[in-house]
Amino acid sequence: MKMRLLALACLASAVAVAGPFDQFKGKVKEGKYQYKMDMDMGQMPGMPPGMKNQTMTYEHCVTAEDVEKGRMGRGGRDGKMPENCEVKNMNVSGNTASYTMECKGERPMKADNKITFVSDGYKMDMDMQMQMQGKTMNMKQHMEAKYLGPCK
Repeated sequence: MKMRLLALACLASAVAVAGPFDQFKGKVKEGKYQYKMDMDMGQMPGMPPGMKNQTMTYEHCVTAEDVEKGRMGRGGRDGKMPENCEVKNMNVSGNTASYTMECKGERPMKADNKITFVSDGYKMDMDMQMQMQGKTMNMKQHMEAKYLGPCK
């Protein structure tokens, strides 16, 4: 569960920043989305059996303000980028965006992200490497966000 929350936080922070993500405006509309997230944590040292692959589904209402500030996948976080993190190599072409997010400090992390915007949401793939307790942990994540309609 702790790793799921950490992965969700990393994903949320990756999609939660205005500035480098200004190019995402107009590609995501406000409303209710269903998020399905598949995580492969099989390359993490000490991962208990049965925890290698995790899937979770949740719903989140994306407001006009969330779209304006690039916070469409925040998953309950405040939409702020973690300290000591920066977005690098942002490239948007057509309906696809790719970028790297690097964080320094107590828990260094690097995540390579690719987002494809589709008519009813978006798909995102992330390859992440982070340092925890002196060990490198690798994780892959695939997320699909599907627009369900207006928020109630």
